Amino acid sequence: MSEFKVNNIIIPEELPLIALKNVVLFPKSVVSVIIQRPKSVEALDYALTHSRLVLFVTQKNMGDNISESDLYAVGTIGRIVSVFKLPDGSSKIDIEGIIRAEVSRFAAHEPFFRAVALPLPLIIHDTLQEKALLRRTIEQFRVISENRSAPAMLPEFMYMLSQLKDTEHLLGIMTANLNLDVDDQQKILELESVSDILRQLNFFLTREVQILEAEKSIARDTKKQIGKMQKELFLREQLKSIEKELGVEDEKGEFEVLRKKILAAGMPDEVQEKALKELQRLGKMPAFNPEVSYIRTYLDVLADLPWVKKSKEKIDLKEAEKILNEDHYGLRKVKERILEYLAVQKQVGKLKGPILCLVGPPGTGKTSIGQSIARALGRKFVRVSLGGMRDEAEIRGHRRTYVGAMPGRLIQGIQSAKVKNPVFMLDEIDKVGADFRGDPSAALLETLDPQQNHAFSDHYLEVPFDMSDVMFVATANMLDTIPPALRDRLEIIEFPGYTEDEKFHIAKNFLLPKLFKDHGLKKRQLTFQDAAITDVIRNHTREAGVRELERQLASIIRKVTRKLVESPSVKTMVVTPASVHSYLGVVKYVHELAEQEDEIGRATGLAWTPVGGELLPIEVLRMPGTGKLLLTGQLGNVMKESGQAALSYARAYAAKHGIKEAFFKEDIHIHIPAGGIKKDGPSAGAAITTALISLLLKKPFRKEVAMTGEVTLRGKVLGIGGLKEKILAAHRAGIKTVIVPEDNKKDMDEDVPKEIKRDIKFVFAKTMDDVLKVALK
Repeated sequence: MSEFKVNNIIIPEELPLIALKNVVLFPKSVVSVIIQRPKSVEALDYALTHSRLVLFVTQKNMGDNISESDLYAVGTIGRIVSVFKLPDGSSKIDIEGIIRAEVSRFAAHEPFFRAVALPLPLIIHDTLQEKALLRRTIEQFRVISENRSAPAMLPEFMYMLSQLKDTEHLLGIMTANLNLDVDDQQKILELESVSDILRQLNFFLTREVQILEAEKSIARDTKKQIGKMQKELFLREQLKSIEKELGVEDEKGEFEVLRKKILAAGMPDEVQEKALKELQRLGKMPAFNPEVSYIRTYLDVLADLPWVKKSKEKIDLKEAEKILNEDHYGLRKVKERILEYLAVQKQVGKLKGPILCLVGPPGTGKTSIGQSIARALGRKFVRVSLGGMRDEAEIRGHRRTYVGAMPGRLIQGIQSAKVKNPVFMLDEIDKVGADFRGDPSAALLETLDPQQNHAFSDHYLEVPFDMSDVMFVATANMLDTIPPALRDRLEIIEFPGYTEDEKFHIAKNFLLPKLFKDHGLKKRQLTFQDAAITDVIRNHTREAGVRELERQLASIIRKVTRKLVESPSVKTMVVTPASVHSYLGVVKYVHELAEQEDEIGRATGLAWTPVGGELLPIEVLRMPGTGKLLLTGQLGNVMKESGQAALSYARAYAAKHGIKEAFFKEDIHIHIPAGGIKKDGPSAGAAITTALISLLLKKPFRKEVAMTGEVTLRGKVLGIGGLKEKILAAHRAGIKTVIVPEDNKKDMDEDVPKEIKRDIKFVFAKTMDDVLKVALK
């Protein structure tokens, strides 16, 4: 095909092609576009140096890198009227549409699109039906322009449309000025005849009229609703004014409900007076006042608090003791203290709640004992975790002047319990922090003082609340981080950790039944031999509590459950010490055992750790030197000083026995094995002294003996702590004789189980002479 001529404009066979984004160019219309893509700029430059004619085709998408498939087939050949260079390097051009055209084929893609275009002249029938359609279209277009929410089109514009004789130009103007999508505009551009275009425009215009009518209807309904709300607000204010003039009190609706709740709550007189005063102030406020919701919430909190409600206590000491024994094994001191409290309360009728503080290692049952106490007392149980708390307002609440203010955790706990005498557990009281928001531990002082908490003041309530009936139980892992003033208000009950025997009974009577239930096993399906339980405790756990023990037992049960499920023919299984290692792997922890033979320069001490007692072997060596003392084994300052005191006493003792010259010309090296573990404390003094004297006198230390005790420079043996754990470690290691300070004789009946007393001989030493008589051969 060769070039063709339209309106005296010669159009060449091949034309540069520019893709348009979100714009459709119609014949006889003038539009402005921005040219900035490289291909479009190249096409523009080519057109400006040749015929100034370009084929403008609309994109199907909004991408920058386009291909033939991204372009519509029908576009418009346009003439570039003017070009304006913009500061950013792009160009703004004005285009006049000349004729519709269809892309026959693409002649080139680079450096810009070039296409062969086939002209598509518009078919005009000029019939009466077509004229009628055109007139109706213009009329609908006028109606829409007048009814839009945006400013209507100028009357001159509408007059120009009615006078315009060029049908194609008229259709292009109307299509461009309707709210049509690019796809709909393209659809109109592709239609071949005026009749088809007019029918399509009529469809779009009718749809636009319906949309406008729907918008008007929505606007009318909204205006009507707003008018109704304003009218109701006005009438309510008038009603309040009339009632105020007549002296009629507002005792209706929710205010009446609130008043009844306040009167029925049993508040003290001054608190009730304040609540009614706040209610009266609430009634005088307009409904839209933001303070209304704050006051209503405040009054709801006051009315919901249990000012007089209590749990009914039926104190039965035997039943309480039975409940405590059902839930926990051991813990004799804790149980005795609770039963004493119950006995006194039953005798007196009311007792100011004691503040018990259970202190001990993790996993020893401190938190769960709180629930048992509540069950034994027949009270509700509330628990609040204080770990990591740094804001004083968490305890005392926020002032009501703050947005989102609420009561403190204590009042919230009482509110949730719905009684004023619950068992209230303050968990992890040793982990309370302090920062710029205050010190929560200081805020606890008033709460935990039985002489003050009958009038506890919460910042949110602004009225005193009686918490003297609450039984507070605190838990902590250590006492060091609890402030002295707070510690003074607590009755400390030590949780020393469980012995092997106690862990065995806990596992057998508490943990295994619970784990069987959790894993869906019946008692007859799985049997744990006693030796297997002991093996798990001794070789696969090292802890003061029983959490790790529970995890290890659960691990065994999971593996057994899998075997039972995979092999339906297997009905029962037995866990033996041998099978424990197949389930849990190799032994994780090895305990020190008694020595196999008597040795010189060695002694066996006893050490306390948070997870139980351990044997503490001590080795001493002499070597040529200048009389220096060398201490190794990661020893703390106190233990180093014990070593120096022991050496001083040993030198004096050796001098009495005729060892003088050689001793002072030699260095002494004291080593305590397990150098990766830090050790400290004075209780190894007796063992270090004995090892030194054994070395200097060349007398062997008896292998079946272990000892504990602090030693002074004059050779006195002083009392120590952790006696129970140390003796249990000695018994586990096979020690036959334990040397204990005379000062600890009083603790034997309370701390040492009877079965251990039968197996071990105890020697009570006042001085080192008493120790050496038994320890050395």
